[in-house]
Order: sequence, then C-alpha cells, then structure tokens
Amino acid sequence: KKKKDGVLIKDGLVDGKDVSALSAGLTEADQWCITADVSSSGVLTANWSRVSGTLLTYKGTGMTESSGIFSFPSTGYWLILVQAYLSSPTNGVGSSQLSTVATNDNFSSEDEIGVNRIYQSSYNNYTTTFSQSIIDVTNISNDKVKFHLSVSGDGTIEGSTNPVNASRFGFYKLGET
Repeated sequence: KKKKDGVLIKDGLVDGKDVSALSAGLTEADQWCITADVSSSGVLTANWSRVSGTLLTYKGTGMTESSGIFSFPSTGYWLILVQAYLSSPTNGVGSSQLSTVATNDNFSSEDEIGVNRIYQSSYNNYTTTFSQSIIDVTNISNDKVKFHLSVSGDGTIEGSTNPVNASRFGFYKLGET
C-alpha cells in the first residue's frame, strides 16, 4: 500500500523544488507598436507606444523603451514576437527588412536574432510578416533588444495607432532562468 505524503502544489515545494510558477502563468506580457510609417534605414528610435484599445492591456511591470532600446523588467526566459506590416506602397521596386537585435553587454556588441523581410517587384504590395525569438535574460542592465529597419526603393514599415493594422512587438516572460 502506497503512502501519500500530503504535499500539494499550493505548498510551493515538491521534492524540494519550487513549483509556484506552475500555477502562476505568465507573469509578464507586454505589446508595443510604432505609431508612424518609417521608410528610412536605421534603428526604430521614435514613435513607440504600448498598444491600447478595447480589452488591450499588459501584465506585470512591462517593458521599458528609451530611444528604441527595450529593457526587460526581470530576468528569465523571454519570448519576443514581431508582427511587421511591411510594404512597397508606390510604383517601383522596394524591400524592407526588420531585424531584431540583441545585446548582453548594453550594445557594446550585438547580434541579429530575428528577421522580417519582404521584396516587392511591383507597386501597392503590403505584407504582414512574423518572427519570434526566445532569449535568456540574465542581467537586466546589460541584456536588451532593439529593432533595425533596412529599406531599399520605396520599402516601408507601416505604423498605426490602430492596433489591428499596426506593426506589433510582443514580449512574454516564459519562466525563470
């Protein structure tokens, strides 16, 4: 006959391991958008806004943005989802590439960790692209991300205050490091 030890998940420990995160769900979830179209190459440094609208919100402390650099509120495994609304809106050939760029030394060095890209050979083309990255944030002072746009011709990333059509940037804490 097996004997039960009476340990419940609500106790927070099972076999000496903290399991409180199992019932907590996501502790951080945040979404941002750019509020204006951008058609020149460079880091997206301006026109950032947390998404807003009916039922839209964020959970936890939320991300901090300064001149296009996003800082994380806590260490842990983070999922970054990018929905980029890219276009070639006028007559001609154009391309847009949006790169998710990460650093672990406050941008003394950096790496491209995700890419959204379109190439259009005609006019009035609009495409929503997606990318995702899972990162391990171990130091909130040094581990950060930014988004760099490279365009040619009439390539553009579309911005909007309407969250349905906006390029969106989501940050979700999956768990502890």
